[in-house]
Amino acid sequence: MIVARELTKIYTQVPALDHISFDFKEGEIIGVIGHNGAGKTTLLKILSGLITPTSGTLTMNGIDVVRDPDGIKATLGYLSEESRLYETMTVDDYLRFFGEIYGLDQETITSRRTQLLTALSLEPDGKKIG
Repeated sequence: MIVARELTKIYTQVPALDHISFDFKEGEIIGVIGHNGAGKTTLLKILSGLITPTSGTLTMNGIDVVRDPDGIKATLGYLSEESRLYETMTVDDYLRFFGEIYGLDQETITSRRTQLLTALSLEPDGKKIG
């Protein structure tokens, strides 16, 4: 269940989201569509706990995204379509980056990296993802 009430995000006096409210029930599939500048990316970043709204409330499965952004980050992830970050990273950097985001120690990251690459028969050899 996702519930938003009067969700607003203002960037230097320009509203990206202007008092939007909605309810989505468990199992519903939704699409976020609109023209450039409509606030789609802003909404998704708020939903994923990456940015905070200027005002309003948002809960997902009982987690208050504004008060507990780490709680929501533990249950979902967000990958922007236009991010240049990942294409400049090597496979090792990418796996280490996400391991650190999830609070794993370096030994665990290295172990899981080896298991994953072995299972997929991959040899990254310093290759960049992009």
